[in-house]
Amino acid sequence: MNSKPFNSSVWRAGEALFQRVWISIQYFGSNGLANHAAAGAYGFLLSLMPALLIVAFLISGIYASSPHEVAGLILQMGFLGDVFDIGSTVERFLDTFHPGFAGLTSLVNILLAAIVFAFSMQRGLNSIFPNTKAVNPVKNWLVPLGLEMAVILFVFITVVSARLSLMLFGMDANGGLLKIVYLFSPFAGLGLLILGAYSLVPNRPPGRRSSLSGMALCISVYAILSALFNVFINPARYNFLYGTLSNLILLLAKVYFFFVFFFIGAQFAFVCEYFDALLFIKLRMIRSVPGVFFIDKFLFSSAANGRLQRYVRVYKQGETIFLQGEDSHDIYYILSGSVSIYINKKNGEQNRIALIEADNFFGEMGHVLASRRSATAKADFTLTALVLPPSLFVQILTIDRNAENKVIETLSERLKQTNEQLG
Repeated sequence: MNSKPFNSSVWRAGEALFQRVWISIQYFGSNGLANHAAAGAYGFLLSLMPALLIVAFLISGIYASSPHEVAGLILQMGFLGDVFDIGSTVERFLDTFHPGFAGLTSLVNILLAAIVFAFSMQRGLNSIFPNTKAVNPVKNWLVPLGLEMAVILFVFITVVSARLSLMLFGMDANGGLLKIVYLFSPFAGLGLLILGAYSLVPNRPPGRRSSLSGMALCISVYAILSALFNVFINPARYNFLYGTLSNLILLLAKVYFFFVFFFIGAQFAFVCEYFDALLFIKLRMIRSVPGVFFIDKFLFSSAANGRLQRYVRVYKQGETIFLQGEDSHDIYYILSGSVSIYINKKNGEQNRIALIEADNFFGEMGHVLASRRSATAKADFTLTALVLPPSLFVQILTIDRNAENKVIETLSERLKQTNEQLG
């Protein structure tokens, strides 16, 4: 059996994964996502109690429970009881909350407190995904708030269900299938919530497959970090240093690192969604910008291998690439060689109006003007070029403003040259 094709496919898959991760890390820094993660953690903790009070109110209304019973159910969440005085806060809120104007005022105040988290998540995700749609401010606030409440409800249901199983079946949380469910079901539910955030919060969300890839990266890395956190972090040491604030500090650290990986996962989803465009942008940068980081040169300097290979075309000397009047809209980027652009005269002769050399686009005018080819392109020598479909070209211009400016500048110059030739 020949193992070379298998080894080659495994190598390419590994290379593509590393390329995606590397681009994600770079964009994470350039988009300032560490600051968004800090804002998200702060906003989440600030809006946690307001959202929890809304959940308590809903439970009280649905089950007609007393404030004391609802507070007892909320306390089943356990991990928050060491940080916030949940029991008494919930009881006081339910005792004082009544329908009418006063109740509506209390609810509005709670929602306003939660707006910090909603905006921090929305701004962070929209800094990742390019936005060409009109912004809906109501959606930008309500969707993150709803996701936060869903997180709290999920944790509450998970904890109560696990503890109810222990009481009913008399099983020890340290053994058997229950331990696996107890440990991993929170991550499964959290994954669904992350997927919802990637799909609902951005004004221009990624596709389902890209969202799943970002969610998988976020959950897997955060699960590993959580395990290491529990092994190496000694709460007693923080109790000694910070006293009653230690639990809050540890919770803030966990929430912050979750949001770091949440935004890394979102950035990874973006990279997966626009991977071909990003590979081209990297290749073009390496070919045109001196002093590029050596890892970028190692990963992105060749179009002969990997995903860009599907776009590579080789033309012989004198070969016609497209004809004037032809109804085609592909855009070309020259890797090596040069192209001459001709327009037809009334007498049937061809007049050369431009010479385009390596590391430049050509054929973009037909796409920009949405018209047939206005000229004929022929290879001067052996030509190697990337043939970019219009959808990919649009992605490149959306992400890379330098390329967009270059295309506008080039088109302006060529139109000027054409007018001079025809004049």
